[in-house]
Amino acid sequence: MDFFRFELCVEYFPKIIQYLPTTLKIALVSAVFGILIGLILALVRIYHLPVLEQIAIVLTSFLRATPPNVLLLMIFFAIPFLFQELCMTLFHFNINRMDLFVYVTVAYSVMNSAFFAEMFRGAVSGVDKGQTEAAYAIGLTRGQAFRRIVFPQAIRIALPEFGNILINILKNTSLACLVGIVDLMGAVNLASIDTFHPLEGYVDVTLIYFMLSLILERAFEAISVRANRYT
Repeated sequence: MDFFRFELCVEYFPKIIQYLPTTLKIALVSAVFGILIGLILALVRIYHLPVLEQIAIVLTSFLRATPPNVLLLMIFFAIPFLFQELCMTLFHFNINRMDLFVYVTVAYSVMNSAFFAEMFRGAVSGVDKGQTEAAYAIGLTRGQAFRRIVFPQAIRIALPEFGNILINILKNTSLACLVGIVDLMGAVNLASIDTFHPLEGYVDVTLIYFMLSLILERAFEAISVRANRYT
């Protein structure tokens, strides 16, 4: 049985690797917006803002518990249903024609924000409270104490977890093909359409994701070691 052909791995590889920028773009954009949203959620919970804290707790729990493929498809189908009439009325824009990249990055940004929020909250909790009290004692406001004293130390504490989240973001981009994005995983279908041998393409994709994850892991290990030297 012609189950696996190594030569197809070699043949597929250049066809698949050309879509690596799409995968990296999805990961980068969703990470940036996920960090911003996550920081807001974390601050809401850290400073115990009334009402907003309860909303943040529920939202964070929901996002962390929802599988990424389910959340991606929910947003893909929910956004047009909820906002079609509003967009047509206010902006004369058919939201069904919106770029698929927007749906994917919105879904991943929202999903990743929950993990970044818990990362920031845990890192801030790890900073000695005595340092915050000392900052207040010398006349710093709460915002100044957070920016100058707490946040820099929290970043160092969060670095290992930050690297893990980025690796998960990178791996989760493989689900973007579910809504029609041609990324690394979507490229497998294109490369194997004539040969009916997708397994070789999945081997190529596995190796690419493995190498990218390894690079990120080693990079954040080096950054963490370097940051801890100056603590």
